[in-house]
Amino acid sequence: MPRSRQPFARPFLPVVFSVALVLGGCVSSPDRLADARLPLSPDECGQDTVSGQTCRFRNAPLALEPKPVTLPGRPYTFYPTARKLDFVDGKARGWTAARLTLTDGASIPPVFVSVIGNPRDPEFALAAAMHDAYCGIGNEAGPAYHAATWQDVHRMFYDTLVAGGTRPARAKIMFAAVWLGGPRWYPHSGAPDISMDRLPDSEKRQALRAAIAYINTANPSLPDLIRALDQQEREMKAHAQTIERAEDRASQRDREGSQQSP
Repeated sequence: MPRSRQPFARPFLPVVFSVALVLGGCVSSPDRLADARLPLSPDECGQDTVSGQTCRFRNAPLALEPKPVTLPGRPYTFYPTARKLDFVDGKARGWTAARLTLTDGASIPPVFVSVIGNPRDPEFALAAAMHDAYCGIGNEAGPAYHAATWQDVHRMFYDTLVAGGTRPARAKIMFAAVWLGGPRWYPHSGAPDISMDRLPDSEKRQALRAAIAYINTANPSLPDLIRALDQQEREMKAHAQTIERAEDRASQRDREGSQQSP
């Protein structure tokens, strides 16, 4: 059986560099095709945007109803929002969290809490509420739930963090955590995309640690970070498939051997 691979065996920065070389070529490539589904707009909140827009919230600060809501299996208490929350991103796209959106203030996947730390800092509250409206548990019947692609929703999470006062480097770390371990769904049906579930939590945590090192040392643009995360995801999935095929072959040999035994 092949040995378990250590994620990010090579430094994160060369991954981005190699992808950039492919994108700069004239021949279509898997990387270029993958880019078509990624939110790679350079209009980052907190920077001068191409569109000239300023990312901003309307109806801030976040107002919550006083009565808490407890959901089975969730470690934190939820509160419904007391009024609608609106956000405009760097491309002038509007996002809305309806009144009574359930939020627990913690959009960071549980698998990464040991890496990220406390996910319920008050400065994250606006971003968490907006993100929860589009993909948070308890909001499945809400008007915004899965109303955009998971890629765009997670990109919006970064924008709302920065607009809410989170430092860009910290926002990129939290964005990487949501990208690697947050909810995913298919764009037309809204059905869950569980393709990342086959990867061990230990590999995803190691991938996030490598992403954090990349962010802290290279200060990548968000498009470069997205490309790097996407590239590493494809490599991890390919490795998982290799392991599965090897295990299937070993199981087949065991079955054939048992059938031939007297």
